[in-house]
Amino acid sequence: MIKFEELTLGEIEEIEMLLGRSVDEAFADGQPKGRALRVFYFIVKRRDDANYKFEDTEKVSQSEALALLAGNDPKGK
Repeated sequence: MIKFEELTLGEIEEIEMLLGRSVDEAFADGQPKGRALRVFYFIVKRRDDANYKFEDTEKVSQSEALALLAGNDPKGK
């Protein structure tokens, strides 16, 4: 599970740079969530695999991303 308060300041900055807006804005009602999910998924995966690339998130299903972010990685990784 990703806990916002456990993100490093560098990770928060990178998330906002990749999103082009603040985290608060990214998850505001009515805002597109696809890119935000990709960015958070990328940050979490890269913690375990320094070679994981943002482009690798393109084919991740929404259910897989949500499971990993909730701490229930369906692939057991």
